[in-house]
Amino acid sequence: MRRYILANPMIRSAGYDAQRQVLEMEFASDGQICQFDNVPEEIWYRFRSHHLPALFFQHFIMGHYPERKMQEIG
Repeated sequence: MRRYILANPMIRSAGYDAQRQVLEMEFASDGQICQFDNVPEEIWYRFRSHHLPALFFQHFIMGHYPERKMQEIG
């Protein structure tokens, strides 16, 4: 999955697989990569276009969709 680099102190990069409805995020603090299942495409577009993506993540993604930790770097 292709992830986009974000200029954000919390989220380093994020990507989305529309076919599987999977959102993937790499967190800046520890390099942790998490996938969120059953995320509608509209949420991905709203996240990408939000002026504060970390705030959008905290309010509309975290705790709302099943999460899997994929790997830890660093």
